[in-house]
Parts: sequence; structure tokens; C-alpha cells
Amino acid sequence: MQASRSLSLASVRRVAVTLALAGAVGGALFWVSHARAAQYAAPHEPRIPAGAPIRSWADNGQGGLSLLQIIGGITLPRGATLRGTVTSDTNCAPDARGLSHCNNGIDLDNGMRILVVHTHAMMQHPCLEPGQRVTVTGLSGTWITARTEAA
Repeated sequence: MQASRSLSLASVRRVAVTLALAGAVGGALFWVSHARAAQYAAPHEPRIPAGAPIRSWADNGQGGLSLLQIIGGITLPRGATLRGTVTSDTNCAPDARGLSHCNNGIDLDNGMRILVVHTHAMMQHPCLEPGQRVTVTGLSGTWITARTEAA
């Protein structure tokens, strides 16, 4: 009886040690992959600003709503809304993470023009297309949202 009890305790200890090692290895692999993802993101993808309608660049464009960064033209105050027409879509080759950083021109109905960067996973959510109508809304600083309008 004593031998079977010590054998049971030895088995339990082996299982506990195995689980602890598996957890440590799994945790280490998670942090290594997270660090690599952050490393790839740093040179190409800007931080998503607070209050943005997306949680990741891979979600950008879902449901026709995109977060855009203005790189030329006017900035829009928070909450200011204008309509416009997309005039260009260039520089859409994906980076190492599969994200495109498309450059778009948008002619606004007030006569102004803005140039934006649309960071998104093109295979999941389409680019903004020339001729497409959008409603843009100021978010913060150089950040705006754009909602595509149905044709």
C-alpha cells in the first residue's frame, strides 16, 4: 500500500513538473513572437490613436470605416465632418506583416484636398478606390475616420 501511494505521489509530481515546464515554454514563445511583431510594427505602422474605432491595423476598413492619417492638406478638428471623393490609390504593396500603407488623395466638397495614409490588411478589407465617395470626420491631430458611401 505504501509503495503504490509513493508511486502516485511521484506520478503527480511528474505531471506537475511537466505542466510547469510547458507553461514556461509556452509563455516564452508568446513573448518572443510578441516582441518580433512589435519589432516589425515599429518602423512601418504608427500607433493607433486613443479613441480610434479600431483595435488593430488588420481590422482597419471593416464595415466601410477606416482610420486614416493625414500627411498633406488641412487637418480637421475633432468631430468636424466633410464629404469628398477619393482621387488616387498608390503605394499599396504589403509590408512584411501583410499590411498595406496606401496613399490616397481625397478631394473634399469644400474645395480642399487632403492626402492620407490608409494602413490596412488589403486581403481582408479593400483599398479606398478612386471615384469612391467618403465622409471624413476629424478624430485627433492628423487622424481622421472615413466611412465609404454606398454607390
